[in-house]
Amino acid sequence: MMLLIWLVMTLFFLSSSISYELTTKTEHMPDIILTQTKAGREGFVDEKIVDHILEIEGVSRAYAYIKAPYQFKEDISFTIFGVDPFEEIDDPFIAHLLERYNLESGSMLVSHDVKELMKKAYYTKEFNFIRPDGSLKRVQIAKEFDTKNAPHYRWLIVMSKEDARDILGLAGSEATNIAIDVANKLETPLIAAKLKEYYPNAKVVTKKEQKLLYEQSFNFYSGTFLILFSITLLTFFIIIYDRLSGMSSEERREIGILKAIGWRIEDVLGAKFYEAFFIAVFSYIAGVSIAYLYVFYLKAPLLGNIFLHDAFLQTQQFSLAPHIEFFYLFLVFLLVVPLYFAAVIIPAWRVATLDADEVMR
Repeated sequence: MMLLIWLVMTLFFLSSSISYELTTKTEHMPDIILTQTKAGREGFVDEKIVDHILEIEGVSRAYAYIKAPYQFKEDISFTIFGVDPFEEIDDPFIAHLLERYNLESGSMLVSHDVKELMKKAYYTKEFNFIRPDGSLKRVQIAKEFDTKNAPHYRWLIVMSKEDARDILGLAGSEATNIAIDVANKLETPLIAAKLKEYYPNAKVVTKKEQKLLYEQSFNFYSGTFLILFSITLLTFFIIIYDRLSGMSSEERREIGILKAIGWRIEDVLGAKFYEAFFIAVFSYIAGVSIAYLYVFYLKAPLLGNIFLHDAFLQTQQFSLAPHIEFFYLFLVFLLVVPLYFAAVIIPAWRVATLDADEVMR
């Protein structure tokens, strides 16, 4: 039973953790993101169009920013985020970093995971980025920051816009995206339609569309969750049904001996109650604890691949941060413990009501 609880809680922990991170990733996104496209591929956008976008009625704010992936290994990409010293940053995590650390040109702030990977490549104080033309750009590592409370920043690098443009091959007035905030959120689809009309070669994505994209990416793999969960529940109910159908000969003989030495029905049921209580509660606590360690400390090997598929990781860069939905804990407790109690007490009561000699036969 403990293994079944472990499997169910592992699935719930995985699902709730990723779902929580999906919500966190979209919480501080701008209402609309505009990206220039060339021949169907994402390109760079000229910051000069920001002034034109601000003239659109309903737009409260528009600004260009630099945020792009940098391929470090075949399966790992860093996220380069370019900032200006006095620029207003909407993202509270990055804004806090800039308040805490002094970022100068030619230096960068890196996450703990990025720093560890760079150390393995023998870069301890600086890192050589490869420009699009093949030349090297050396940037000093100013400070590293922790991302335990913000796992979606696991591969983040923060540097000046000047250095980011140099590494990514952007011209002086180019950026990767333009963020647009709308005064009246209900007008977001209308303004997005205007932007598509004004800039037919641009990719315009609203905050709602981006959130749906994340959810669809997760839901595509979560169908397996339903299959595994259904199989686990079916297995548990088969076990419960088997126990309700009758007791083994050894258990019947044990109750017969107890009745023969003078135990009453309530004494037998009391003993079976404590036995069921110990097994059910211990299995529940052990199953939940092992599932927690397996998911959030061991990062769910094997089972985690169902949700954190390579294609999913490459686009969203998710990791597993501890997040527990207590509803799931309560649900599993109600599904497991009362049913197991019934599966132990009801057969024991049936046998205990019989005469001792009849049970012993």
